[in-house]
Amino acid sequence: MIRSSRRRVRVATLLTALTLLATPVVAAGSAQAGSWSHRDAKGDVVRGSAAGDGAVEDPSDQATDITRLKVNHGPGKVTVTLVVRDLKGGDHAVVGRLVTPEGDYSVTYLRSADLKMFTLTDDAAGADTPDVPCRGKRISFDASGDRIRITVPRTCLGSPKWVRVGAGLVRGDLMSMADADTVTMDEALRRGSVKAFNSDAPLKVGKKVRAG
Repeated sequence: MIRSSRRRVRVATLLTALTLLATPVVAAGSAQAGSWSHRDAKGDVVRGSAAGDGAVEDPSDQATDITRLKVNHGPGKVTVTLVVRDLKGGDHAVVGRLVTPEGDYSVTYLRSADLKMFTLTDDAAGADTPDVPCRGKRISFDASGDRIRITVPRTCLGSPKWVRVGAGLVRGDLMSMADADTVTMDEALRRGSVKAFNSDAPLKVGKKVRAG
């Protein structure tokens, strides 16, 4: 029971760290039919302590560096693909934000040697909202192709007419996350900066992508 409680605390700490990735901005632009792609800057990873101290840009980090975000909104599912410069194994936290006409969803995946957790929540419904039941949601890591792919059935999102998507990646010792531990972070739709690292706003999202 003690070990379980400690894990919950560590996970909560990590999820707090995930919100440090972005600014409260929704990217402008007209709706795209079916798919949309955005090229992110290379070398814009930010490194700092889990407590949010000492943040600096780290252009040498390739394992956290997102270079492209791709969104496909099909008739049955939404697929979000992150292309990373040099995807490695180890602990990862992947977070996606999917804004729809009626909801504001977060997809969070934690992967370490001791824990895997994959959740979908509707943040627009309030902080205490339980996970959204979603059979069929999937995530895959393709180290040889340097890709992370998240798939969410449209029915889990209320079968929306369009979605706006953002995403971020965090690497570090996810089962420790002591204040002094170092984490690296990158956001797909914003060039990394110390200001972004220290922000507690939600992830930036891109253009509307209508169901194709």
